[in-house]
Amino acid sequence: MIERASFSDLSATDAYAISALRTDVFYLEQSCEEPEMDWRDLEDTAEHYFIRDDNDSRKIIAYLRVIDTLDEYSSSYPRTIGRVVVDAASRGRGLSSKLLQQVIADHPDTGLILHAQTQAKAVYAKAGFHEVGETFMEAGIEHITMVRDAARGEA
Repeated sequence: MIERASFSDLSATDAYAISALRTDVFYLEQSCEEPEMDWRDLEDTAEHYFIRDDNDSRKIIAYLRVIDTLDEYSSSYPRTIGRVVVDAASRGRGLSSKLLQQVIADHPDTGLILHAQTQAKAVYAKAGFHEVGETFMEAGIEHITMVRDAARGEA
C-alpha cells in the first residue's frame, strides 16, 4: 500500500526509515557526491510517498518526494519529483512505477518535472514523462531532465 504524508505527519520511525533507505542507496550504493539532506523535506508543501515492507512495517522499501519546482520550469511544471529510491532487495517489482502512478493520480492537472538518472529513464518514460535538454551530471551521476505535462480537461 502506498502512503503519503507531509514531513510533520511522519512518525519519527518513518522519518528514520526514509533517511536510512536514501542513505543506503544514494551514498553507500551509488556514492553520491552531494549532501542528501537538503531541508526541502521539511517544506510545508513537500509530499512524501512510500511503501512499507510487508514483513516489517518499520522498514520503508520504496520512496519518493514531491516538492515545489524552484527553477525556470516552475510555471509549466510546478511540482518536482525527486529522491526516487527502492531498496536493493525490492527492485524489479515495479514499486517506483507504482509510486509515480500515485503521484500522477494525485496531481492530474499539474505539470511534473524530475531529474532522472539516465539508466532509469525508461521507467519515467513509461509513466508519460519525456526528455528535455541534454544530459548533465548531478551528485556525480548522469541525469536527464524529464517532464510530464498536466492533463487537459475538456472545456
